[in-house]
Amino acid sequence: MMKAFFLMAGIFLWGISGCKTPANKTTATHTGKLVVSELCNHYVVALETGSIDKNNLAESWTDNKRNMTFKNVFSVASKCSFAKAELAEGDVFSFELTDSTVTENCAICMAYYPTPEQKLMIKNIRKITKP
Repeated sequence: MMKAFFLMAGIFLWGISGCKTPANKTTATHTGKLVVSELCNHYVVALETGSIDKNNLAESWTDNKRNMTFKNVFSVASKCSFAKAELAEGDVFSFELTDSTVTENCAICMAYYPTPEQKLMIKNIRKITKP
């Protein structure tokens, strides 16, 4: 009876030891502000907090329609999932970067609106404030 108890306890401990998430698997959360929301899912986000490689951000970008210049911005490449977050211009939100090979399928019209060349796929979008 004691052998069975120790055997079961050993199997239990062995099983739960494999359920821990490694420390290096954490995902960094960033904060951004939606500065441009235009027709056909053209979105521009200004990085508020978090660290993103400078090569993936436009240091300075001007939106001629608004006659405004924004710093540290990027275009949202994950247009389908971003639209589902239902954010408005001026909203501040948290997000995570995701793999750029993810394919999204949704209907997007072909109208052109100028956005920064730097495009990022983002996920886990959560609104923090309203404009």
